[in-house]
Amino acid sequence: MTVKLLMQTQVNDPHVLNDHLKLLYQNAIPGIAITIVASAGLAFGFAEHSTVHYKFIWWLCLSAVVGFRIIDTALWFRRANKGLFSCQNDLYRFGAGVLLTAFLWAFYCVYFYNKSSIDELFSSLVIVSAMAGGAATVLSGNKLLSQIYTLMLLAPFSLQMILGDNPAHLLLGCLGLAYAAVMLSVANAAANFTKNSIMLRNEHNQLLKTMEHKVQQRTEKIIELSQHDSLTQLLNRRSFLAAAKLQLSQIETDSQYAIFFLDLDGFKQVNDNFGHRVGDEVLTEVVKRIKQACQHDEIICRWGGDEFIIMAHQSPLYRFEDLAIALKKHINQAIITTQHVIHMDCSIGIAMYPEHGQSISDLISLADLSMYSRKSGGTDDYVMFSGELEQKIKHEMHLSKGIAQAIAEQQLRLVFQPIIDSTTGDIASVEALLRWEFEGNNIPPDVFIPLAEKNGAIKQIGYWVLEESVRHLSALHLLKPQLAICINVSVIQFEDIDFVSKAEQIINQYHVNPSKVHLEITESVFSQDKLKLIDMVKALQLLGFMISIDDFGTGYSSLSVIQDLHVNTVKIDRSFINNLHLHGIDIVKAVMVMSHGLGYRVVAEGVENQQQANTLTALGIHYLQGYLFDKPLEFDALTQKLSRHPDEQRSPFLLRSANS
Repeated sequence: MTVKLLMQTQVNDPHVLNDHLKLLYQNAIPGIAITIVASAGLAFGFAEHSTVHYKFIWWLCLSAVVGFRIIDTALWFRRANKGLFSCQNDLYRFGAGVLLTAFLWAFYCVYFYNKSSIDELFSSLVIVSAMAGGAATVLSGNKLLSQIYTLMLLAPFSLQMILGDNPAHLLLGCLGLAYAAVMLSVANAAANFTKNSIMLRNEHNQLLKTMEHKVQQRTEKIIELSQHDSLTQLLNRRSFLAAAKLQLSQIETDSQYAIFFLDLDGFKQVNDNFGHRVGDEVLTEVVKRIKQACQHDEIICRWGGDEFIIMAHQSPLYRFEDLAIALKKHINQAIITTQHVIHMDCSIGIAMYPEHGQSISDLISLADLSMYSRKSGGTDDYVMFSGELEQKIKHEMHLSKGIAQAIAEQQLRLVFQPIIDSTTGDIASVEALLRWEFEGNNIPPDVFIPLAEKNGAIKQIGYWVLEESVRHLSALHLLKPQLAICINVSVIQFEDIDFVSKAEQIINQYHVNPSKVHLEITESVFSQDKLKLIDMVKALQLLGFMISIDDFGTGYSSLSVIQDLHVNTVKIDRSFINNLHLHGIDIVKAVMVMSHGLGYRVVAEGVENQQQANTLTALGIHYLQGYLFDKPLEFDALTQKLSRHPDEQRSPFLLRSANS
């Protein structure tokens, strides 16, 4: 503890502390060597029989301290050679060794003062004076240590001579104290010089590092702004825009140019399923194929991610349509990576100069819009921008703004389509379906739901649908306590980490049993973060909610989803029901066989005629839904239906089927 108090330092920078200790340990080697020689000379060079034994003990103690210092110095050099930094504990150990050495020298001078001959006395004085003088340099790495070492060597011995009985020693003692004062001043100056040198050195190093960092940042910036994309070696955005603008500035007035905006379909799934390394292989191969399709000095750019832009020039022998078809043909061919065979498709939008726009930025925006109109459901190989498309896009933008305000404007409502128990004909549940009336027109859900998902309104709408459905179910339970309700849930809603807690809050608010609430999800939900979504669905099931898979057979991974989730209900897509006379019946049979083993119930959607109802009932389908039984009903119409006698509620079509 004493050593720590004595060795406290204001050095907080580990680099500075390391430099101080490096100087101390390097200078320790000659100091230790001199100590070994001088101590042996004093202990064994003067044969005074009365003190030999005590000198030997003193020499052993000093040798032990010196041995400790040698080991400590060796270990420090070993760590330093490995590049390890020194710490405060190294300073404490070094200081302890130095101060113990000084103490033993002072002890020798004082203890053997009256027992030493005149020669030994002067030899002792010369040795400690020389060591005190050397300390100013050897210990200049630490001011406090060098000054304490000097005082411990000279002050006790000098005072002993001044206070002794021998008048001849008085002058030596005074000279010793004066010499000590001089050495303290020298040690202070040397330590200050060393400290300033180390500080300047570290400031210089820090300045160099700062300059190197700035140079590195500027170099990285230059690389970032360089002309080519690092993966594909195509032009990047900046260089493409510069090249395209230059091209437009040099073309003749009757020339036609076009911007092609190309986006890979399903590339995200490649990255998610196979990893980014495979994704990079796919991109590299796609670029090769784009270059193969482009044979007329087109300017090609990787716009970002899986998006590419091409600027092409049309000639009498080379039409834009030809390039679009060639691009599709090349990209649609199977891509063979190191471990996988991958089939890619692409969406292409085209905007022409000067018909559609006068600037590169405008042409890129219009080509991008054209590409997205194809990606949203088009079947053509490419989409050329047109006035009709412009009107369509403007209409969608108008609808998108409208759906964002639909709840506030009270334009949304729910209708309810009954789902029939095939064995009794009773209404077992109803599906809540969303309707939107906008500017006097009923907008179909397959139009406004995707728009709401794009503009972010779907979360608010989804919670509104959930709460309204549960609220209506609470009222319907007064008429039919066992009635269940089916509610569609968007994939966007599952991205909300609070969805489970909010769903629980809603059913508690209206005192509805969660087992009567069937949350319907499509298989396409699991094309996203499958594990995260499965965890969320399981959390809902633990609360008591029923989970239904909607549009079964058309989605991402039908069998694995059912197996992973232990779903309660599977709704067979209407496309299979419409094709019962072809291969649809085989799908229905397979679903029913699996239902017995996996324990889920089956609903057939889109039942529209008696023959379908008969066939599905014979196959053992549990529930039927479709226009044959009821179209979606307004809430008042549904309550009137449920208010009738149970026999009047039963479907006559199923009763006829059962009796036939």
